[in-house]
Amino acid sequence: MIDHIAALIFNNNGKLLVLRKKIINNRKECILPGGKREKNESDEETLKRELSEELGAEITKMTYYKKYLDKAVFEEGEDFQQTTYITKLKSYSVDVRNEIKEALWIDLDYEKKGILCNPTLKFKIIPDLKNDGFLK
Repeated sequence: MIDHIAALIFNNNGKLLVLRKKIINNRKECILPGGKREKNESDEETLKRELSEELGAEITKMTYYKKYLDKAVFEEGEDFQQTTYITKLKSYSVDVRNEIKEALWIDLDYEKKGILCNPTLKFKIIPDLKNDGFLK
């Protein structure tokens, strides 16, 4: 089971931050910022480390949202658990780093703009965010 901790980051316009990774097969699906827990890390430690590594971002607040179970996209066939947190940053100007290719701010019209999201994000998380009034 892959244990992934993810940030739900919204800008002042209510758009959600998603990332595209640099990967060998050049998949185009966007994912949420965050990553795999390292040994003995708490959710907060994992998210702080990952957002610093991926975006040069500093967390000011994180609030548990929901946990999702699915199949992994990048590690095909593996079970995937993603714990999500509504996350506030010190600055919303992000600097893509390491394995991140691109950072995008999306709303519910993301597909009309040609943006693809991974299945967990598209079919589970975004509908929940819409139903709970976080994403418009």
